Amino acid sequence: MNVLLVVLDSVRAANCSLYGYRRTTTPALESLADGATVYQSARAPSNWSLPSHVSLFTGLETNAHRVTIHDELDPGHTVWDDLSEAGYDTGLFTENGFVADHPVGLSEPFDTVVSVPDDTPEQYLSGHHTDRPDGFYYADRLCDWIDGRPEWAACLNLMDAHRPYDPAPEHDRWSSPQAHELQSELPIRWEFDIHDGSYPVRRLDDLASLYDGGVRQADAVVESLLERLRRRGVFEETLLVVCGDHGEGFGESGRLPDQPPAVAHIVPMTESLLHVPLVAKFPGQRTGRTVDDPAALTSFRDVVAAARGGERASFARSRVVASKQPVTGDLRERYETAADDATPFLRPSRAVYEPAETGVRKTYSWGDAVGEVHVPRAGTVGEAAAADRDRVSDAFDSLENADVRSTDRDSVDERTRDQLDALGYF
Repeated sequence: MNVLLVVLDSVRAANCSLYGYRRTTTPALESLADGATVYQSARAPSNWSLPSHVSLFTGLETNAHRVTIHDELDPGHTVWDDLSEAGYDTGLFTENGFVADHPVGLSEPFDTVVSVPDDTPEQYLSGHHTDRPDGFYYADRLCDWIDGRPEWAACLNLMDAHRPYDPAPEHDRWSSPQAHELQSELPIRWEFDIHDGSYPVRRLDDLASLYDGGVRQADAVVESLLERLRRRGVFEETLLVVCGDHGEGFGESGRLPDQPPAVAHIVPMTESLLHVPLVAKFPGQRTGRTVDDPAALTSFRDVVAAARGGERASFARSRVVASKQPVTGDLRERYETAADDATPFLRPSRAVYEPAETGVRKTYSWGDAVGEVHVPRAGTVGEAAAADRDRVSDAFDSLENADVRSTDRDSVDERTRDQLDALGYF
């Protein structure tokens, strides 16, 4: 059995046609779903790449691993360590600097790591706003790497829907000239221009149309990859998991008092950030299946272990949690500069998901405020009602410190900093 985790970075369920979105953004996922398991209510463990990937790789909730930008994940705690010890060749393919290059240690378990090349071949420079290679570059490197390997396990992280949104013309189906003009005007970290009033929130609709093209491009990369896996005769024997690591905010309401609208990611904890796509195709699976219960990305390690034993485990749980990491360092300073009062952006937030008659019930906090909303489907969130804080506290009190991190590490090197700067992280 081979293992392939495809992470659609920054892709939210609400903008996937697989989940009923009005634009046909994910036809490849819809085709895959005919012979795979689709989770309707999957939630990311956190609202940005680093903590979510640590949870994906380790199976630990963010409040348990507590790994932040300032920390290093101790060796030996990931699913990739498990697979390497079992004799698998392991590979990581992405331009995401936090996953591939940052000294947090997410790339350490992999035998092969392919990140941003020094010189990108011209055929992979298909957009208008960046000079970074598209997802087809990393999918091609993955396929080259697969050839000749008897048993392999890989993670492909696709940044095609990550800002700056830069889909190729054939995937940029819904944007306008105004959308491209707006993206050219804005810095990569455009949330601060929204929060300081330089641009109204309503203008984010233009950026959302470009984002949809990025989702469509990421889906096209998946389609190309699956075709090549089939041609190589390895598709049927591969455990394939496709998911988002978090979503993106385009001004959605937070519902709780003093909770700012969702703009971009890292800080918001709205459904636009936490409700993500999740599709799993088990070796030999040919019949589609839909799961409505809440599902956790942190189940990935257990799902892999079960599949290696010939069983099909589920990502579904009776209760799923998500949390926001503290806003510190440079990011905190930028919010304090951009907003007259940065306090609302810096408050802690935790969320608990439980099954409802349709969809899920979300109980969550934003600072001292606590509320409950019904989420029947992707892109639809009810109004907040009063809720008991103990329901949130009880879920998180059971999460013990896993003691898997250290803070004694070197700072980010210049090359990694440049890669992260291109994605708006510095």
